Amino acid sequence: MSVTKKGWDQNLMASVFKKEATYNAGVTITATEGCSFLAYEFESGIDDVVTNDKSEVTGKEHGYTQEITQYKCSPIIKFPKVTPNALAAFAGLVLGSVTSTKDGAVTAYKHKIVRVADGTALPSIAIVHKIGGIQTQYKGLKGNTLKLFGEEGGGVSMECGLMGSGTRATDAQSFAAAISESWIKNANGTVWLETGANISIDATLTQAAENISSATPDDIKARVKSFEFNWDNALEAQFGFGGTDLVLLDAHYGRRKADLKVTARFYDSTEIGYFTSQAVCAFEMDWKGSIIASGGTMYFGAQLIIPRCFLKKNPQPKGGVDDTLTQEFEFDIYDDGTNAPAILEVYNAQAAYMVAP
Repeated sequence: MSVTKKGWDQNLMASVFKKEATYNAGVTITATEGCSFLAYEFESGIDDVVTNDKSEVTGKEHGYTQEITQYKCSPIIKFPKVTPNALAAFAGLVLGSVTSTKDGAVTAYKHKIVRVADGTALPSIAIVHKIGGIQTQYKGLKGNTLKLFGEEGGGVSMECGLMGSGTRATDAQSFAAAISESWIKNANGTVWLETGANISIDATLTQAAENISSATPDDIKARVKSFEFNWDNALEAQFGFGGTDLVLLDAHYGRRKADLKVTARFYDSTEIGYFTSQAVCAFEMDWKGSIIASGGTMYFGAQLIIPRCFLKKNPQPKGGVDDTLTQEFEFDIYDDGTNAPAILEVYNAQAAYMVAP
């Protein structure tokens, strides 16, 4: 009698602490290079290109042969309840630039994550996934898309779309330990909105304090019902010529874009006025959990700052006769000429991410 395989019996680890030395080189993952992850969903996204001769003359009605001409994979990894470690790891992979700062003498760090400068390559990592008893290393993985979202009363969720070289290798490494952290909760969050000449982005961010205004910004945390932040690298697969293994030679971003959507309880016409006047807006979300290390000043959590954005649709109130009225803030994100278009800072006890080996 055959023995069935169970979907819960999976393992996943990624080389998020140290990137590949060269694109598609792969990584031998220990606790120095990466870690395992829990509470995730992983889709391999394997979509190899198969070519046949049915469009050519073979003398046979149904053709004669078929070959794989490109190995392709675009994995998707989801964290329905994201931790600071998972957020720093995969947001750092997508945006590409991670600068880490230690909290004095204690083991606590903040990781400033922004897009890489135009012309700078994104980092690439390896992921090892085991399912159904089959353990595979996926190489040459770059971050393509990032989605952060959540609702009041719940936690922050994350989805990342990746693009791999197409290389998959049978793997037998032991899985590095997972990092134990609490999930990022929206109950620990706060939200600010500022406009016009009062926008001022602090060079050094302070947890649980507004960092976007020289005056007093709008505190809208009690009004926010949900949010969704999206980043898209528009990665272009570069197969080129000379790829003897039928895999990508590299992948590079196109014209990157980002947006932000917020559903809020309607209060008055303030934000309608922001749209009508096409006011420049700055937006901040801040999540502050428990202290990371006794004697330190950093707390597990994160901050998301958008220095310059505009409402692209009129946020008219809506709702049925028995509903509390809400409105949708749909922000398009722009460059302000000084700051990165999106700034994410993540706080935890890990020293660094995406470090060169």
